[in-house]
Amino acid sequence: MTVSIPSQANPETILLISDDKIHDRSLLQFLAKAGYRTHCAASAAEALAFLETGEGVGLLIIATSACLNAEVAGFRSLADAYLPVIVISEALDDALMDGYEYAHIDSYVVRPVNFRLLQTKIKSAFRMRQLYRHECDQRSQLMSYLQNVEIEQELAAKIYDTVFQRNLLRTEAVKSVMSPLALFNGDLLLAEKTPDNQLYLLLGDFTGHGLSASVGAMPVADTFYGMARKGFSLADIVQEINLKLYNMLPANMFLAATAVGLYPDSKTLSLITCGLPEHFIVNDLDGSHKTVQAKNVPLGILDRIELEIQNVSVDKHHHVFLMTDGVFEAENPRGEAFGSARVLNAVKQNPRDAISALRACLDEHTQGSSQQDDISLVELVCDVDKIPWQTSPKIETEHQPAALHWKSSMEFGIDALRIVNPVPVMVNALMEIQGLKRHRQAIFLIVGELFANALDHGVLKLDSTVKSTPEGFMRFYQLKEDRLANWGQGKVRLSVSHRPTPEGGRLTIKVMDSGDGFDWKMHNEKLESNEGFSGRGVKLVETLCSSLTYHGKGNRVTAVFDWKK
Repeated sequence: MTVSIPSQANPETILLISDDKIHDRSLLQFLAKAGYRTHCAASAAEALAFLETGEGVGLLIIATSACLNAEVAGFRSLADAYLPVIVISEALDDALMDGYEYAHIDSYVVRPVNFRLLQTKIKSAFRMRQLYRHECDQRSQLMSYLQNVEIEQELAAKIYDTVFQRNLLRTEAVKSVMSPLALFNGDLLLAEKTPDNQLYLLLGDFTGHGLSASVGAMPVADTFYGMARKGFSLADIVQEINLKLYNMLPANMFLAATAVGLYPDSKTLSLITCGLPEHFIVNDLDGSHKTVQAKNVPLGILDRIELEIQNVSVDKHHHVFLMTDGVFEAENPRGEAFGSARVLNAVKQNPRDAISALRACLDEHTQGSSQQDDISLVELVCDVDKIPWQTSPKIETEHQPAALHWKSSMEFGIDALRIVNPVPVMVNALMEIQGLKRHRQAIFLIVGELFANALDHGVLKLDSTVKSTPEGFMRFYQLKEDRLANWGQGKVRLSVSHRPTPEGGRLTIKVMDSGDGFDWKMHNEKLESNEGFSGRGVKLVETLCSSLTYHGKGNRVTAVFDWKK
């Protein structure tokens, strides 16, 4: 028989266990001619001793009359990698083959040995060992990669949570439970107060879950908090978030979200609903409720949305319940979704602790079934009388630059007034120039009130008496939107100047409008005696300013704000 010889000898050793030197002399000669290194052992004990030396063995051939099936596991435990085993047997029967299979023998041949067949089995055994080593290397690399990914994700999740927890407004007005499906939460909850003590809240649900679903959370949070703290309107914030996500996210990703604005002065609630399931406004006094449906497409799909805003009159008895679709779609073992009816029943069962009641009902419904999506429950308590978030101010530290001499002015025609709110822009510019963040709220209230009076009453000629009730307040702002969209002419000019004082600095704010003015000499109502929905703004500004002076026919006003170091 002709046996082909490999061009290069295999670097690994074949361990041969044989107690029959006569029969296996030709086997040793074949292995030597084939280029394999071979070590011959006369017994299992000798084979174990050789394996214990650490010599690399790539294949074990058992060519002995003794049955060594029981020892195969011991041989393999001492090898540096998977050790293939070939048995050369005198004869084969079903019982013997069953024994080989039970002992995990890789292959076998019978005497007289067909060396060509044996060479094929040897090559196959070495290929199997090589594949096993390759698999082990890949598994080791994969485990190392997974460990690194876990460490990086845990670090990123900690940073992620720290950013959100640090910025989230802590107030008894907002209660929440969030249960992510994965390490990263595809749902996000943001809450912040504006400089004029309005409360903004945003609940969002990105497509998918885990890390891929949370990639847009940071820019959304940056936009929301940054614009809310500067006093931009809720609609402006939502538009900016939508545009940022549209430019950033791939086409198959978007953010279903609801933004809520709670306005204590007008006792109203505004909701901009963009793709989340229905929400519920529940009155704990009489148990009535209002269902709020989504009116706008999710964010990040279109470059601009014509937002439809829903406005509701509220008082301290109203509670707003916002949820992502993971709540409604949570299934019990029978595949039944939790649904809207169970949500309403749960929150009405225990109005004083509705979130806990809802969470308990959800757990009872699912009965331990695996969570299929991120779950977020949020309750907003509309206590517009106590304004609980006022008690949670953020302490801002800043370097206070020296007081400087400077002045600036801006004038807005009617076309600009339709699309631009200059108050946040101007107040933020003041913060950047003079570093007055500790006084941001007071300055915002002064500039905002004077500008609003100039636009609403001076340019648009709106009557404040319309705001005599919460419903009238909403009617007033609807009239403002309609009139602003169709008004033919008008302008507002804002001028700001600053100079140093021994105690700190003096900020002088002048506002002029093109309107007819008013009888400012008769405007002397005390702030404390006014419990209505209008007329309190000017008296509030007076309490904040060193002086507030109207000029001429009342369409020009000068406010002086003195600040101390």
